[in-house]
Formats: sequence, structure tokens, C-alpha cells
Amino acid sequence: MPASALMGRKAVILFVLACVAVMFAASFIYRMENPNLFVKGRAGGQSGGESAMGSGPMSQVREFMARVEADPKDVEALVGLGNSFLMMRAWDRALEPLAEANRLEPGNTAVLKGIGIAYFNKEAFDKAAAAYEAILKIDPEDTLALFNLGVIYKHYFKKEDVAGTYFEKVLALEKDDAEMIKLARQELGK
Repeated sequence: MPASALMGRKAVILFVLACVAVMFAASFIYRMENPNLFVKGRAGGQSGGESAMGSGPMSQVREFMARVEADPKDVEALVGLGNSFLMMRAWDRALEPLAEANRLEPGNTAVLKGIGIAYFNKEAFDKAAAAYEAILKIDPEDTLALFNLGVIYKHYFKKEDVAGTYFEKVLALEKDDAEMIKLARQELGK
């Protein structure tokens, strides 16, 4: 093989590696400058129907889709499907079943939290804030909704005074979640 062909291959490989390094660095910098919403996981982790060995996300999706197909008003299956898509970071796909679950069972704060997470990650901050505000109308002491609204108001709406009131409420209400208390204090600069 001619030396110029080897040089060309090496140049392409170096270029690809450089692109990957730039993408990694850009992603890291973006994450540092734009903190994600605080998401609290549920205890237990596995939903009904999973084997002790655990099943892959796609088998869960298929299970929930089959349940929704059999009963389009199965709120539990709609929420499971939406949450499965959230875990897969398929924000648009998550919104469809979550919106239907919300229509069938308005006031379900777990559904509203999923909707808020999906809209936040789609960078639809007005819609994410609306979901968290809807939660606070139902439960004014929901510290997760308060914290997430604080993040949105501080980092995306650039209204630090409003954000501060949300973080202060988190500190006044939260007694058990040390991580959330720590994060709220950090956001307030305390």
C-alpha cells in the first residue's frame, strides 16, 4: 500500500478521534453550565411483571405497549410506558403516554413530574414549569417540584429572586432528603 494511502487513513482516524474528543468536551462543559433537574428514583426499581433477573428496557416497553393496546385507559401501563421512554431519554415518545395518563387521571403528581422532566429535557422550559406549578396546586409542599421550579427560574428564566423563594421553601419543608437540602443550599449560595 502506498505511503500516501497510509497517511490518508491515519489522518482520517486522527480526525475522527479529535471529533469525539471535542464532542465529549462540549458535552461535559454543557452539563457543567446547565445543571439537569433533580430526579428522585423510586424505591424498588422494578415494576410488576419483571423477572428477578431483570428485563431489558425494550421488553418493558413491549409489555406496557401490549397492555395499553389491550386497554387504552390503563393509566398504570401508560405511566410505565412513559417512564420507560424517559429512562431511554426518548422525550417525545415519553410525552404521548404521559399526556394521555394525565388526561385520564388529572392531578396525578407522578405523571406531572414525568411530563415536567420530558419538557425540561426538550428545553421547553415554559411547559416544564407549568407541569411543576400544576403539582404545587395539588401539593404545595412537594419539595421536588419546588426545587425543579427553582432550577428553571434561576438558570433558564433568569429570575433569581423568584428562584430563591422556591429554594427557601425547599429548605423550610425538606427534612429527610439530605441531597436535596445540599443542592438547594448550593443554589442559594449558602
